[in-house]
Amino acid sequence: MIFGFFAACYPQMLRETFSMDSLKLKLKEDSVSSASNASLNQGKQLPRKDYRVNFIKFGAITGATAGAFLWLHNYQKNAWWSGQRGSFHLQNDWDYAMSADKLGHFFDGALVQAIYRGAMEWAGFSPTASVWIGAAFSIAYMTDIEIEDGFATNWGFSPGDQIMNVAGALYPVAQYYWKPLRTFNFKWSYYPTEELTSGNKNGAFLDDYNGQTTWLSINVHDLLPKKAKGFWPDYLNLATGYGVNHYTDYSKRYADYYIGLDLNWERIIPGNSKFMLWFKNVINHFRFLPLPVLKINKDGVHYSVNF
Repeated sequence: MIFGFFAACYPQMLRETFSMDSLKLKLKEDSVSSASNASLNQGKQLPRKDYRVNFIKFGAITGATAGAFLWLHNYQKNAWWSGQRGSFHLQNDWDYAMSADKLGHFFDGALVQAIYRGAMEWAGFSPTASVWIGAAFSIAYMTDIEIEDGFATNWGFSPGDQIMNVAGALYPVAQYYWKPLRTFNFKWSYYPTEELTSGNKNGAFLDDYNGQTTWLSINVHDLLPKKAKGFWPDYLNLATGYGVNHYTDYSKRYADYYIGLDLNWERIIPGNSKFMLWFKNVINHFRFLPLPVLKINKDGVHYSVNF
């Protein structure tokens, strides 16, 4: 009745109010508002999209985790803990392996987080939940190893190792919430030393530090202004590396520092499915192709091709 009254009294106003131009403007404003809301919602704890957990996939992940945990535990037991079991104790060892060990713990924490983050998204968890579940799995696994070290007579629970375990697991979480950190990623490369391949070294490749290099890979393209981006391929990174030599012999040991090129596999390998995004992210934690670098050590600066 009220609408009819106004329609009778103000026909011209009614036509203007419900004109097509006005309707188009309204729809455009609504679409901009929706896009803004979607943009603002990225990274929030409660995403707009409804996520449903596939419990079959989650069960498969749980089963694979149990199997992998048992295999790795047995492998590490034979490599590190065999024949030594004592009371739980702490051991401060920041200088062990010239701190290459600590960088390794950081890398391992980040890698395990990446593996489980992708697995949780595949199972149907939201990206935010997956990031945190991945970090929790990583910390739990790495802490278990550290506790076992605590009961080993030749080792000990290392507060330094545990700090780096947690820092490594939480670095991807920080990257998730703060975009600028995504420009800086840690990688690992390895070439077996003769000491290990000849059987003269007891243990596993995981502590063959003379053959390992830890890298900080920088996405240069992301740092360039828009006008300069066209001059630098988005897949080509710069990297700095750190490796050690003869770390067990204090009279001979020295460090290698590297500056060189690196590849961003997430921007080279095609595919945007959940599996491919996960696969590319995990692969991008490793530097496994020989690329040119400058090596800096006690003997000076050298040009080299390094894995």
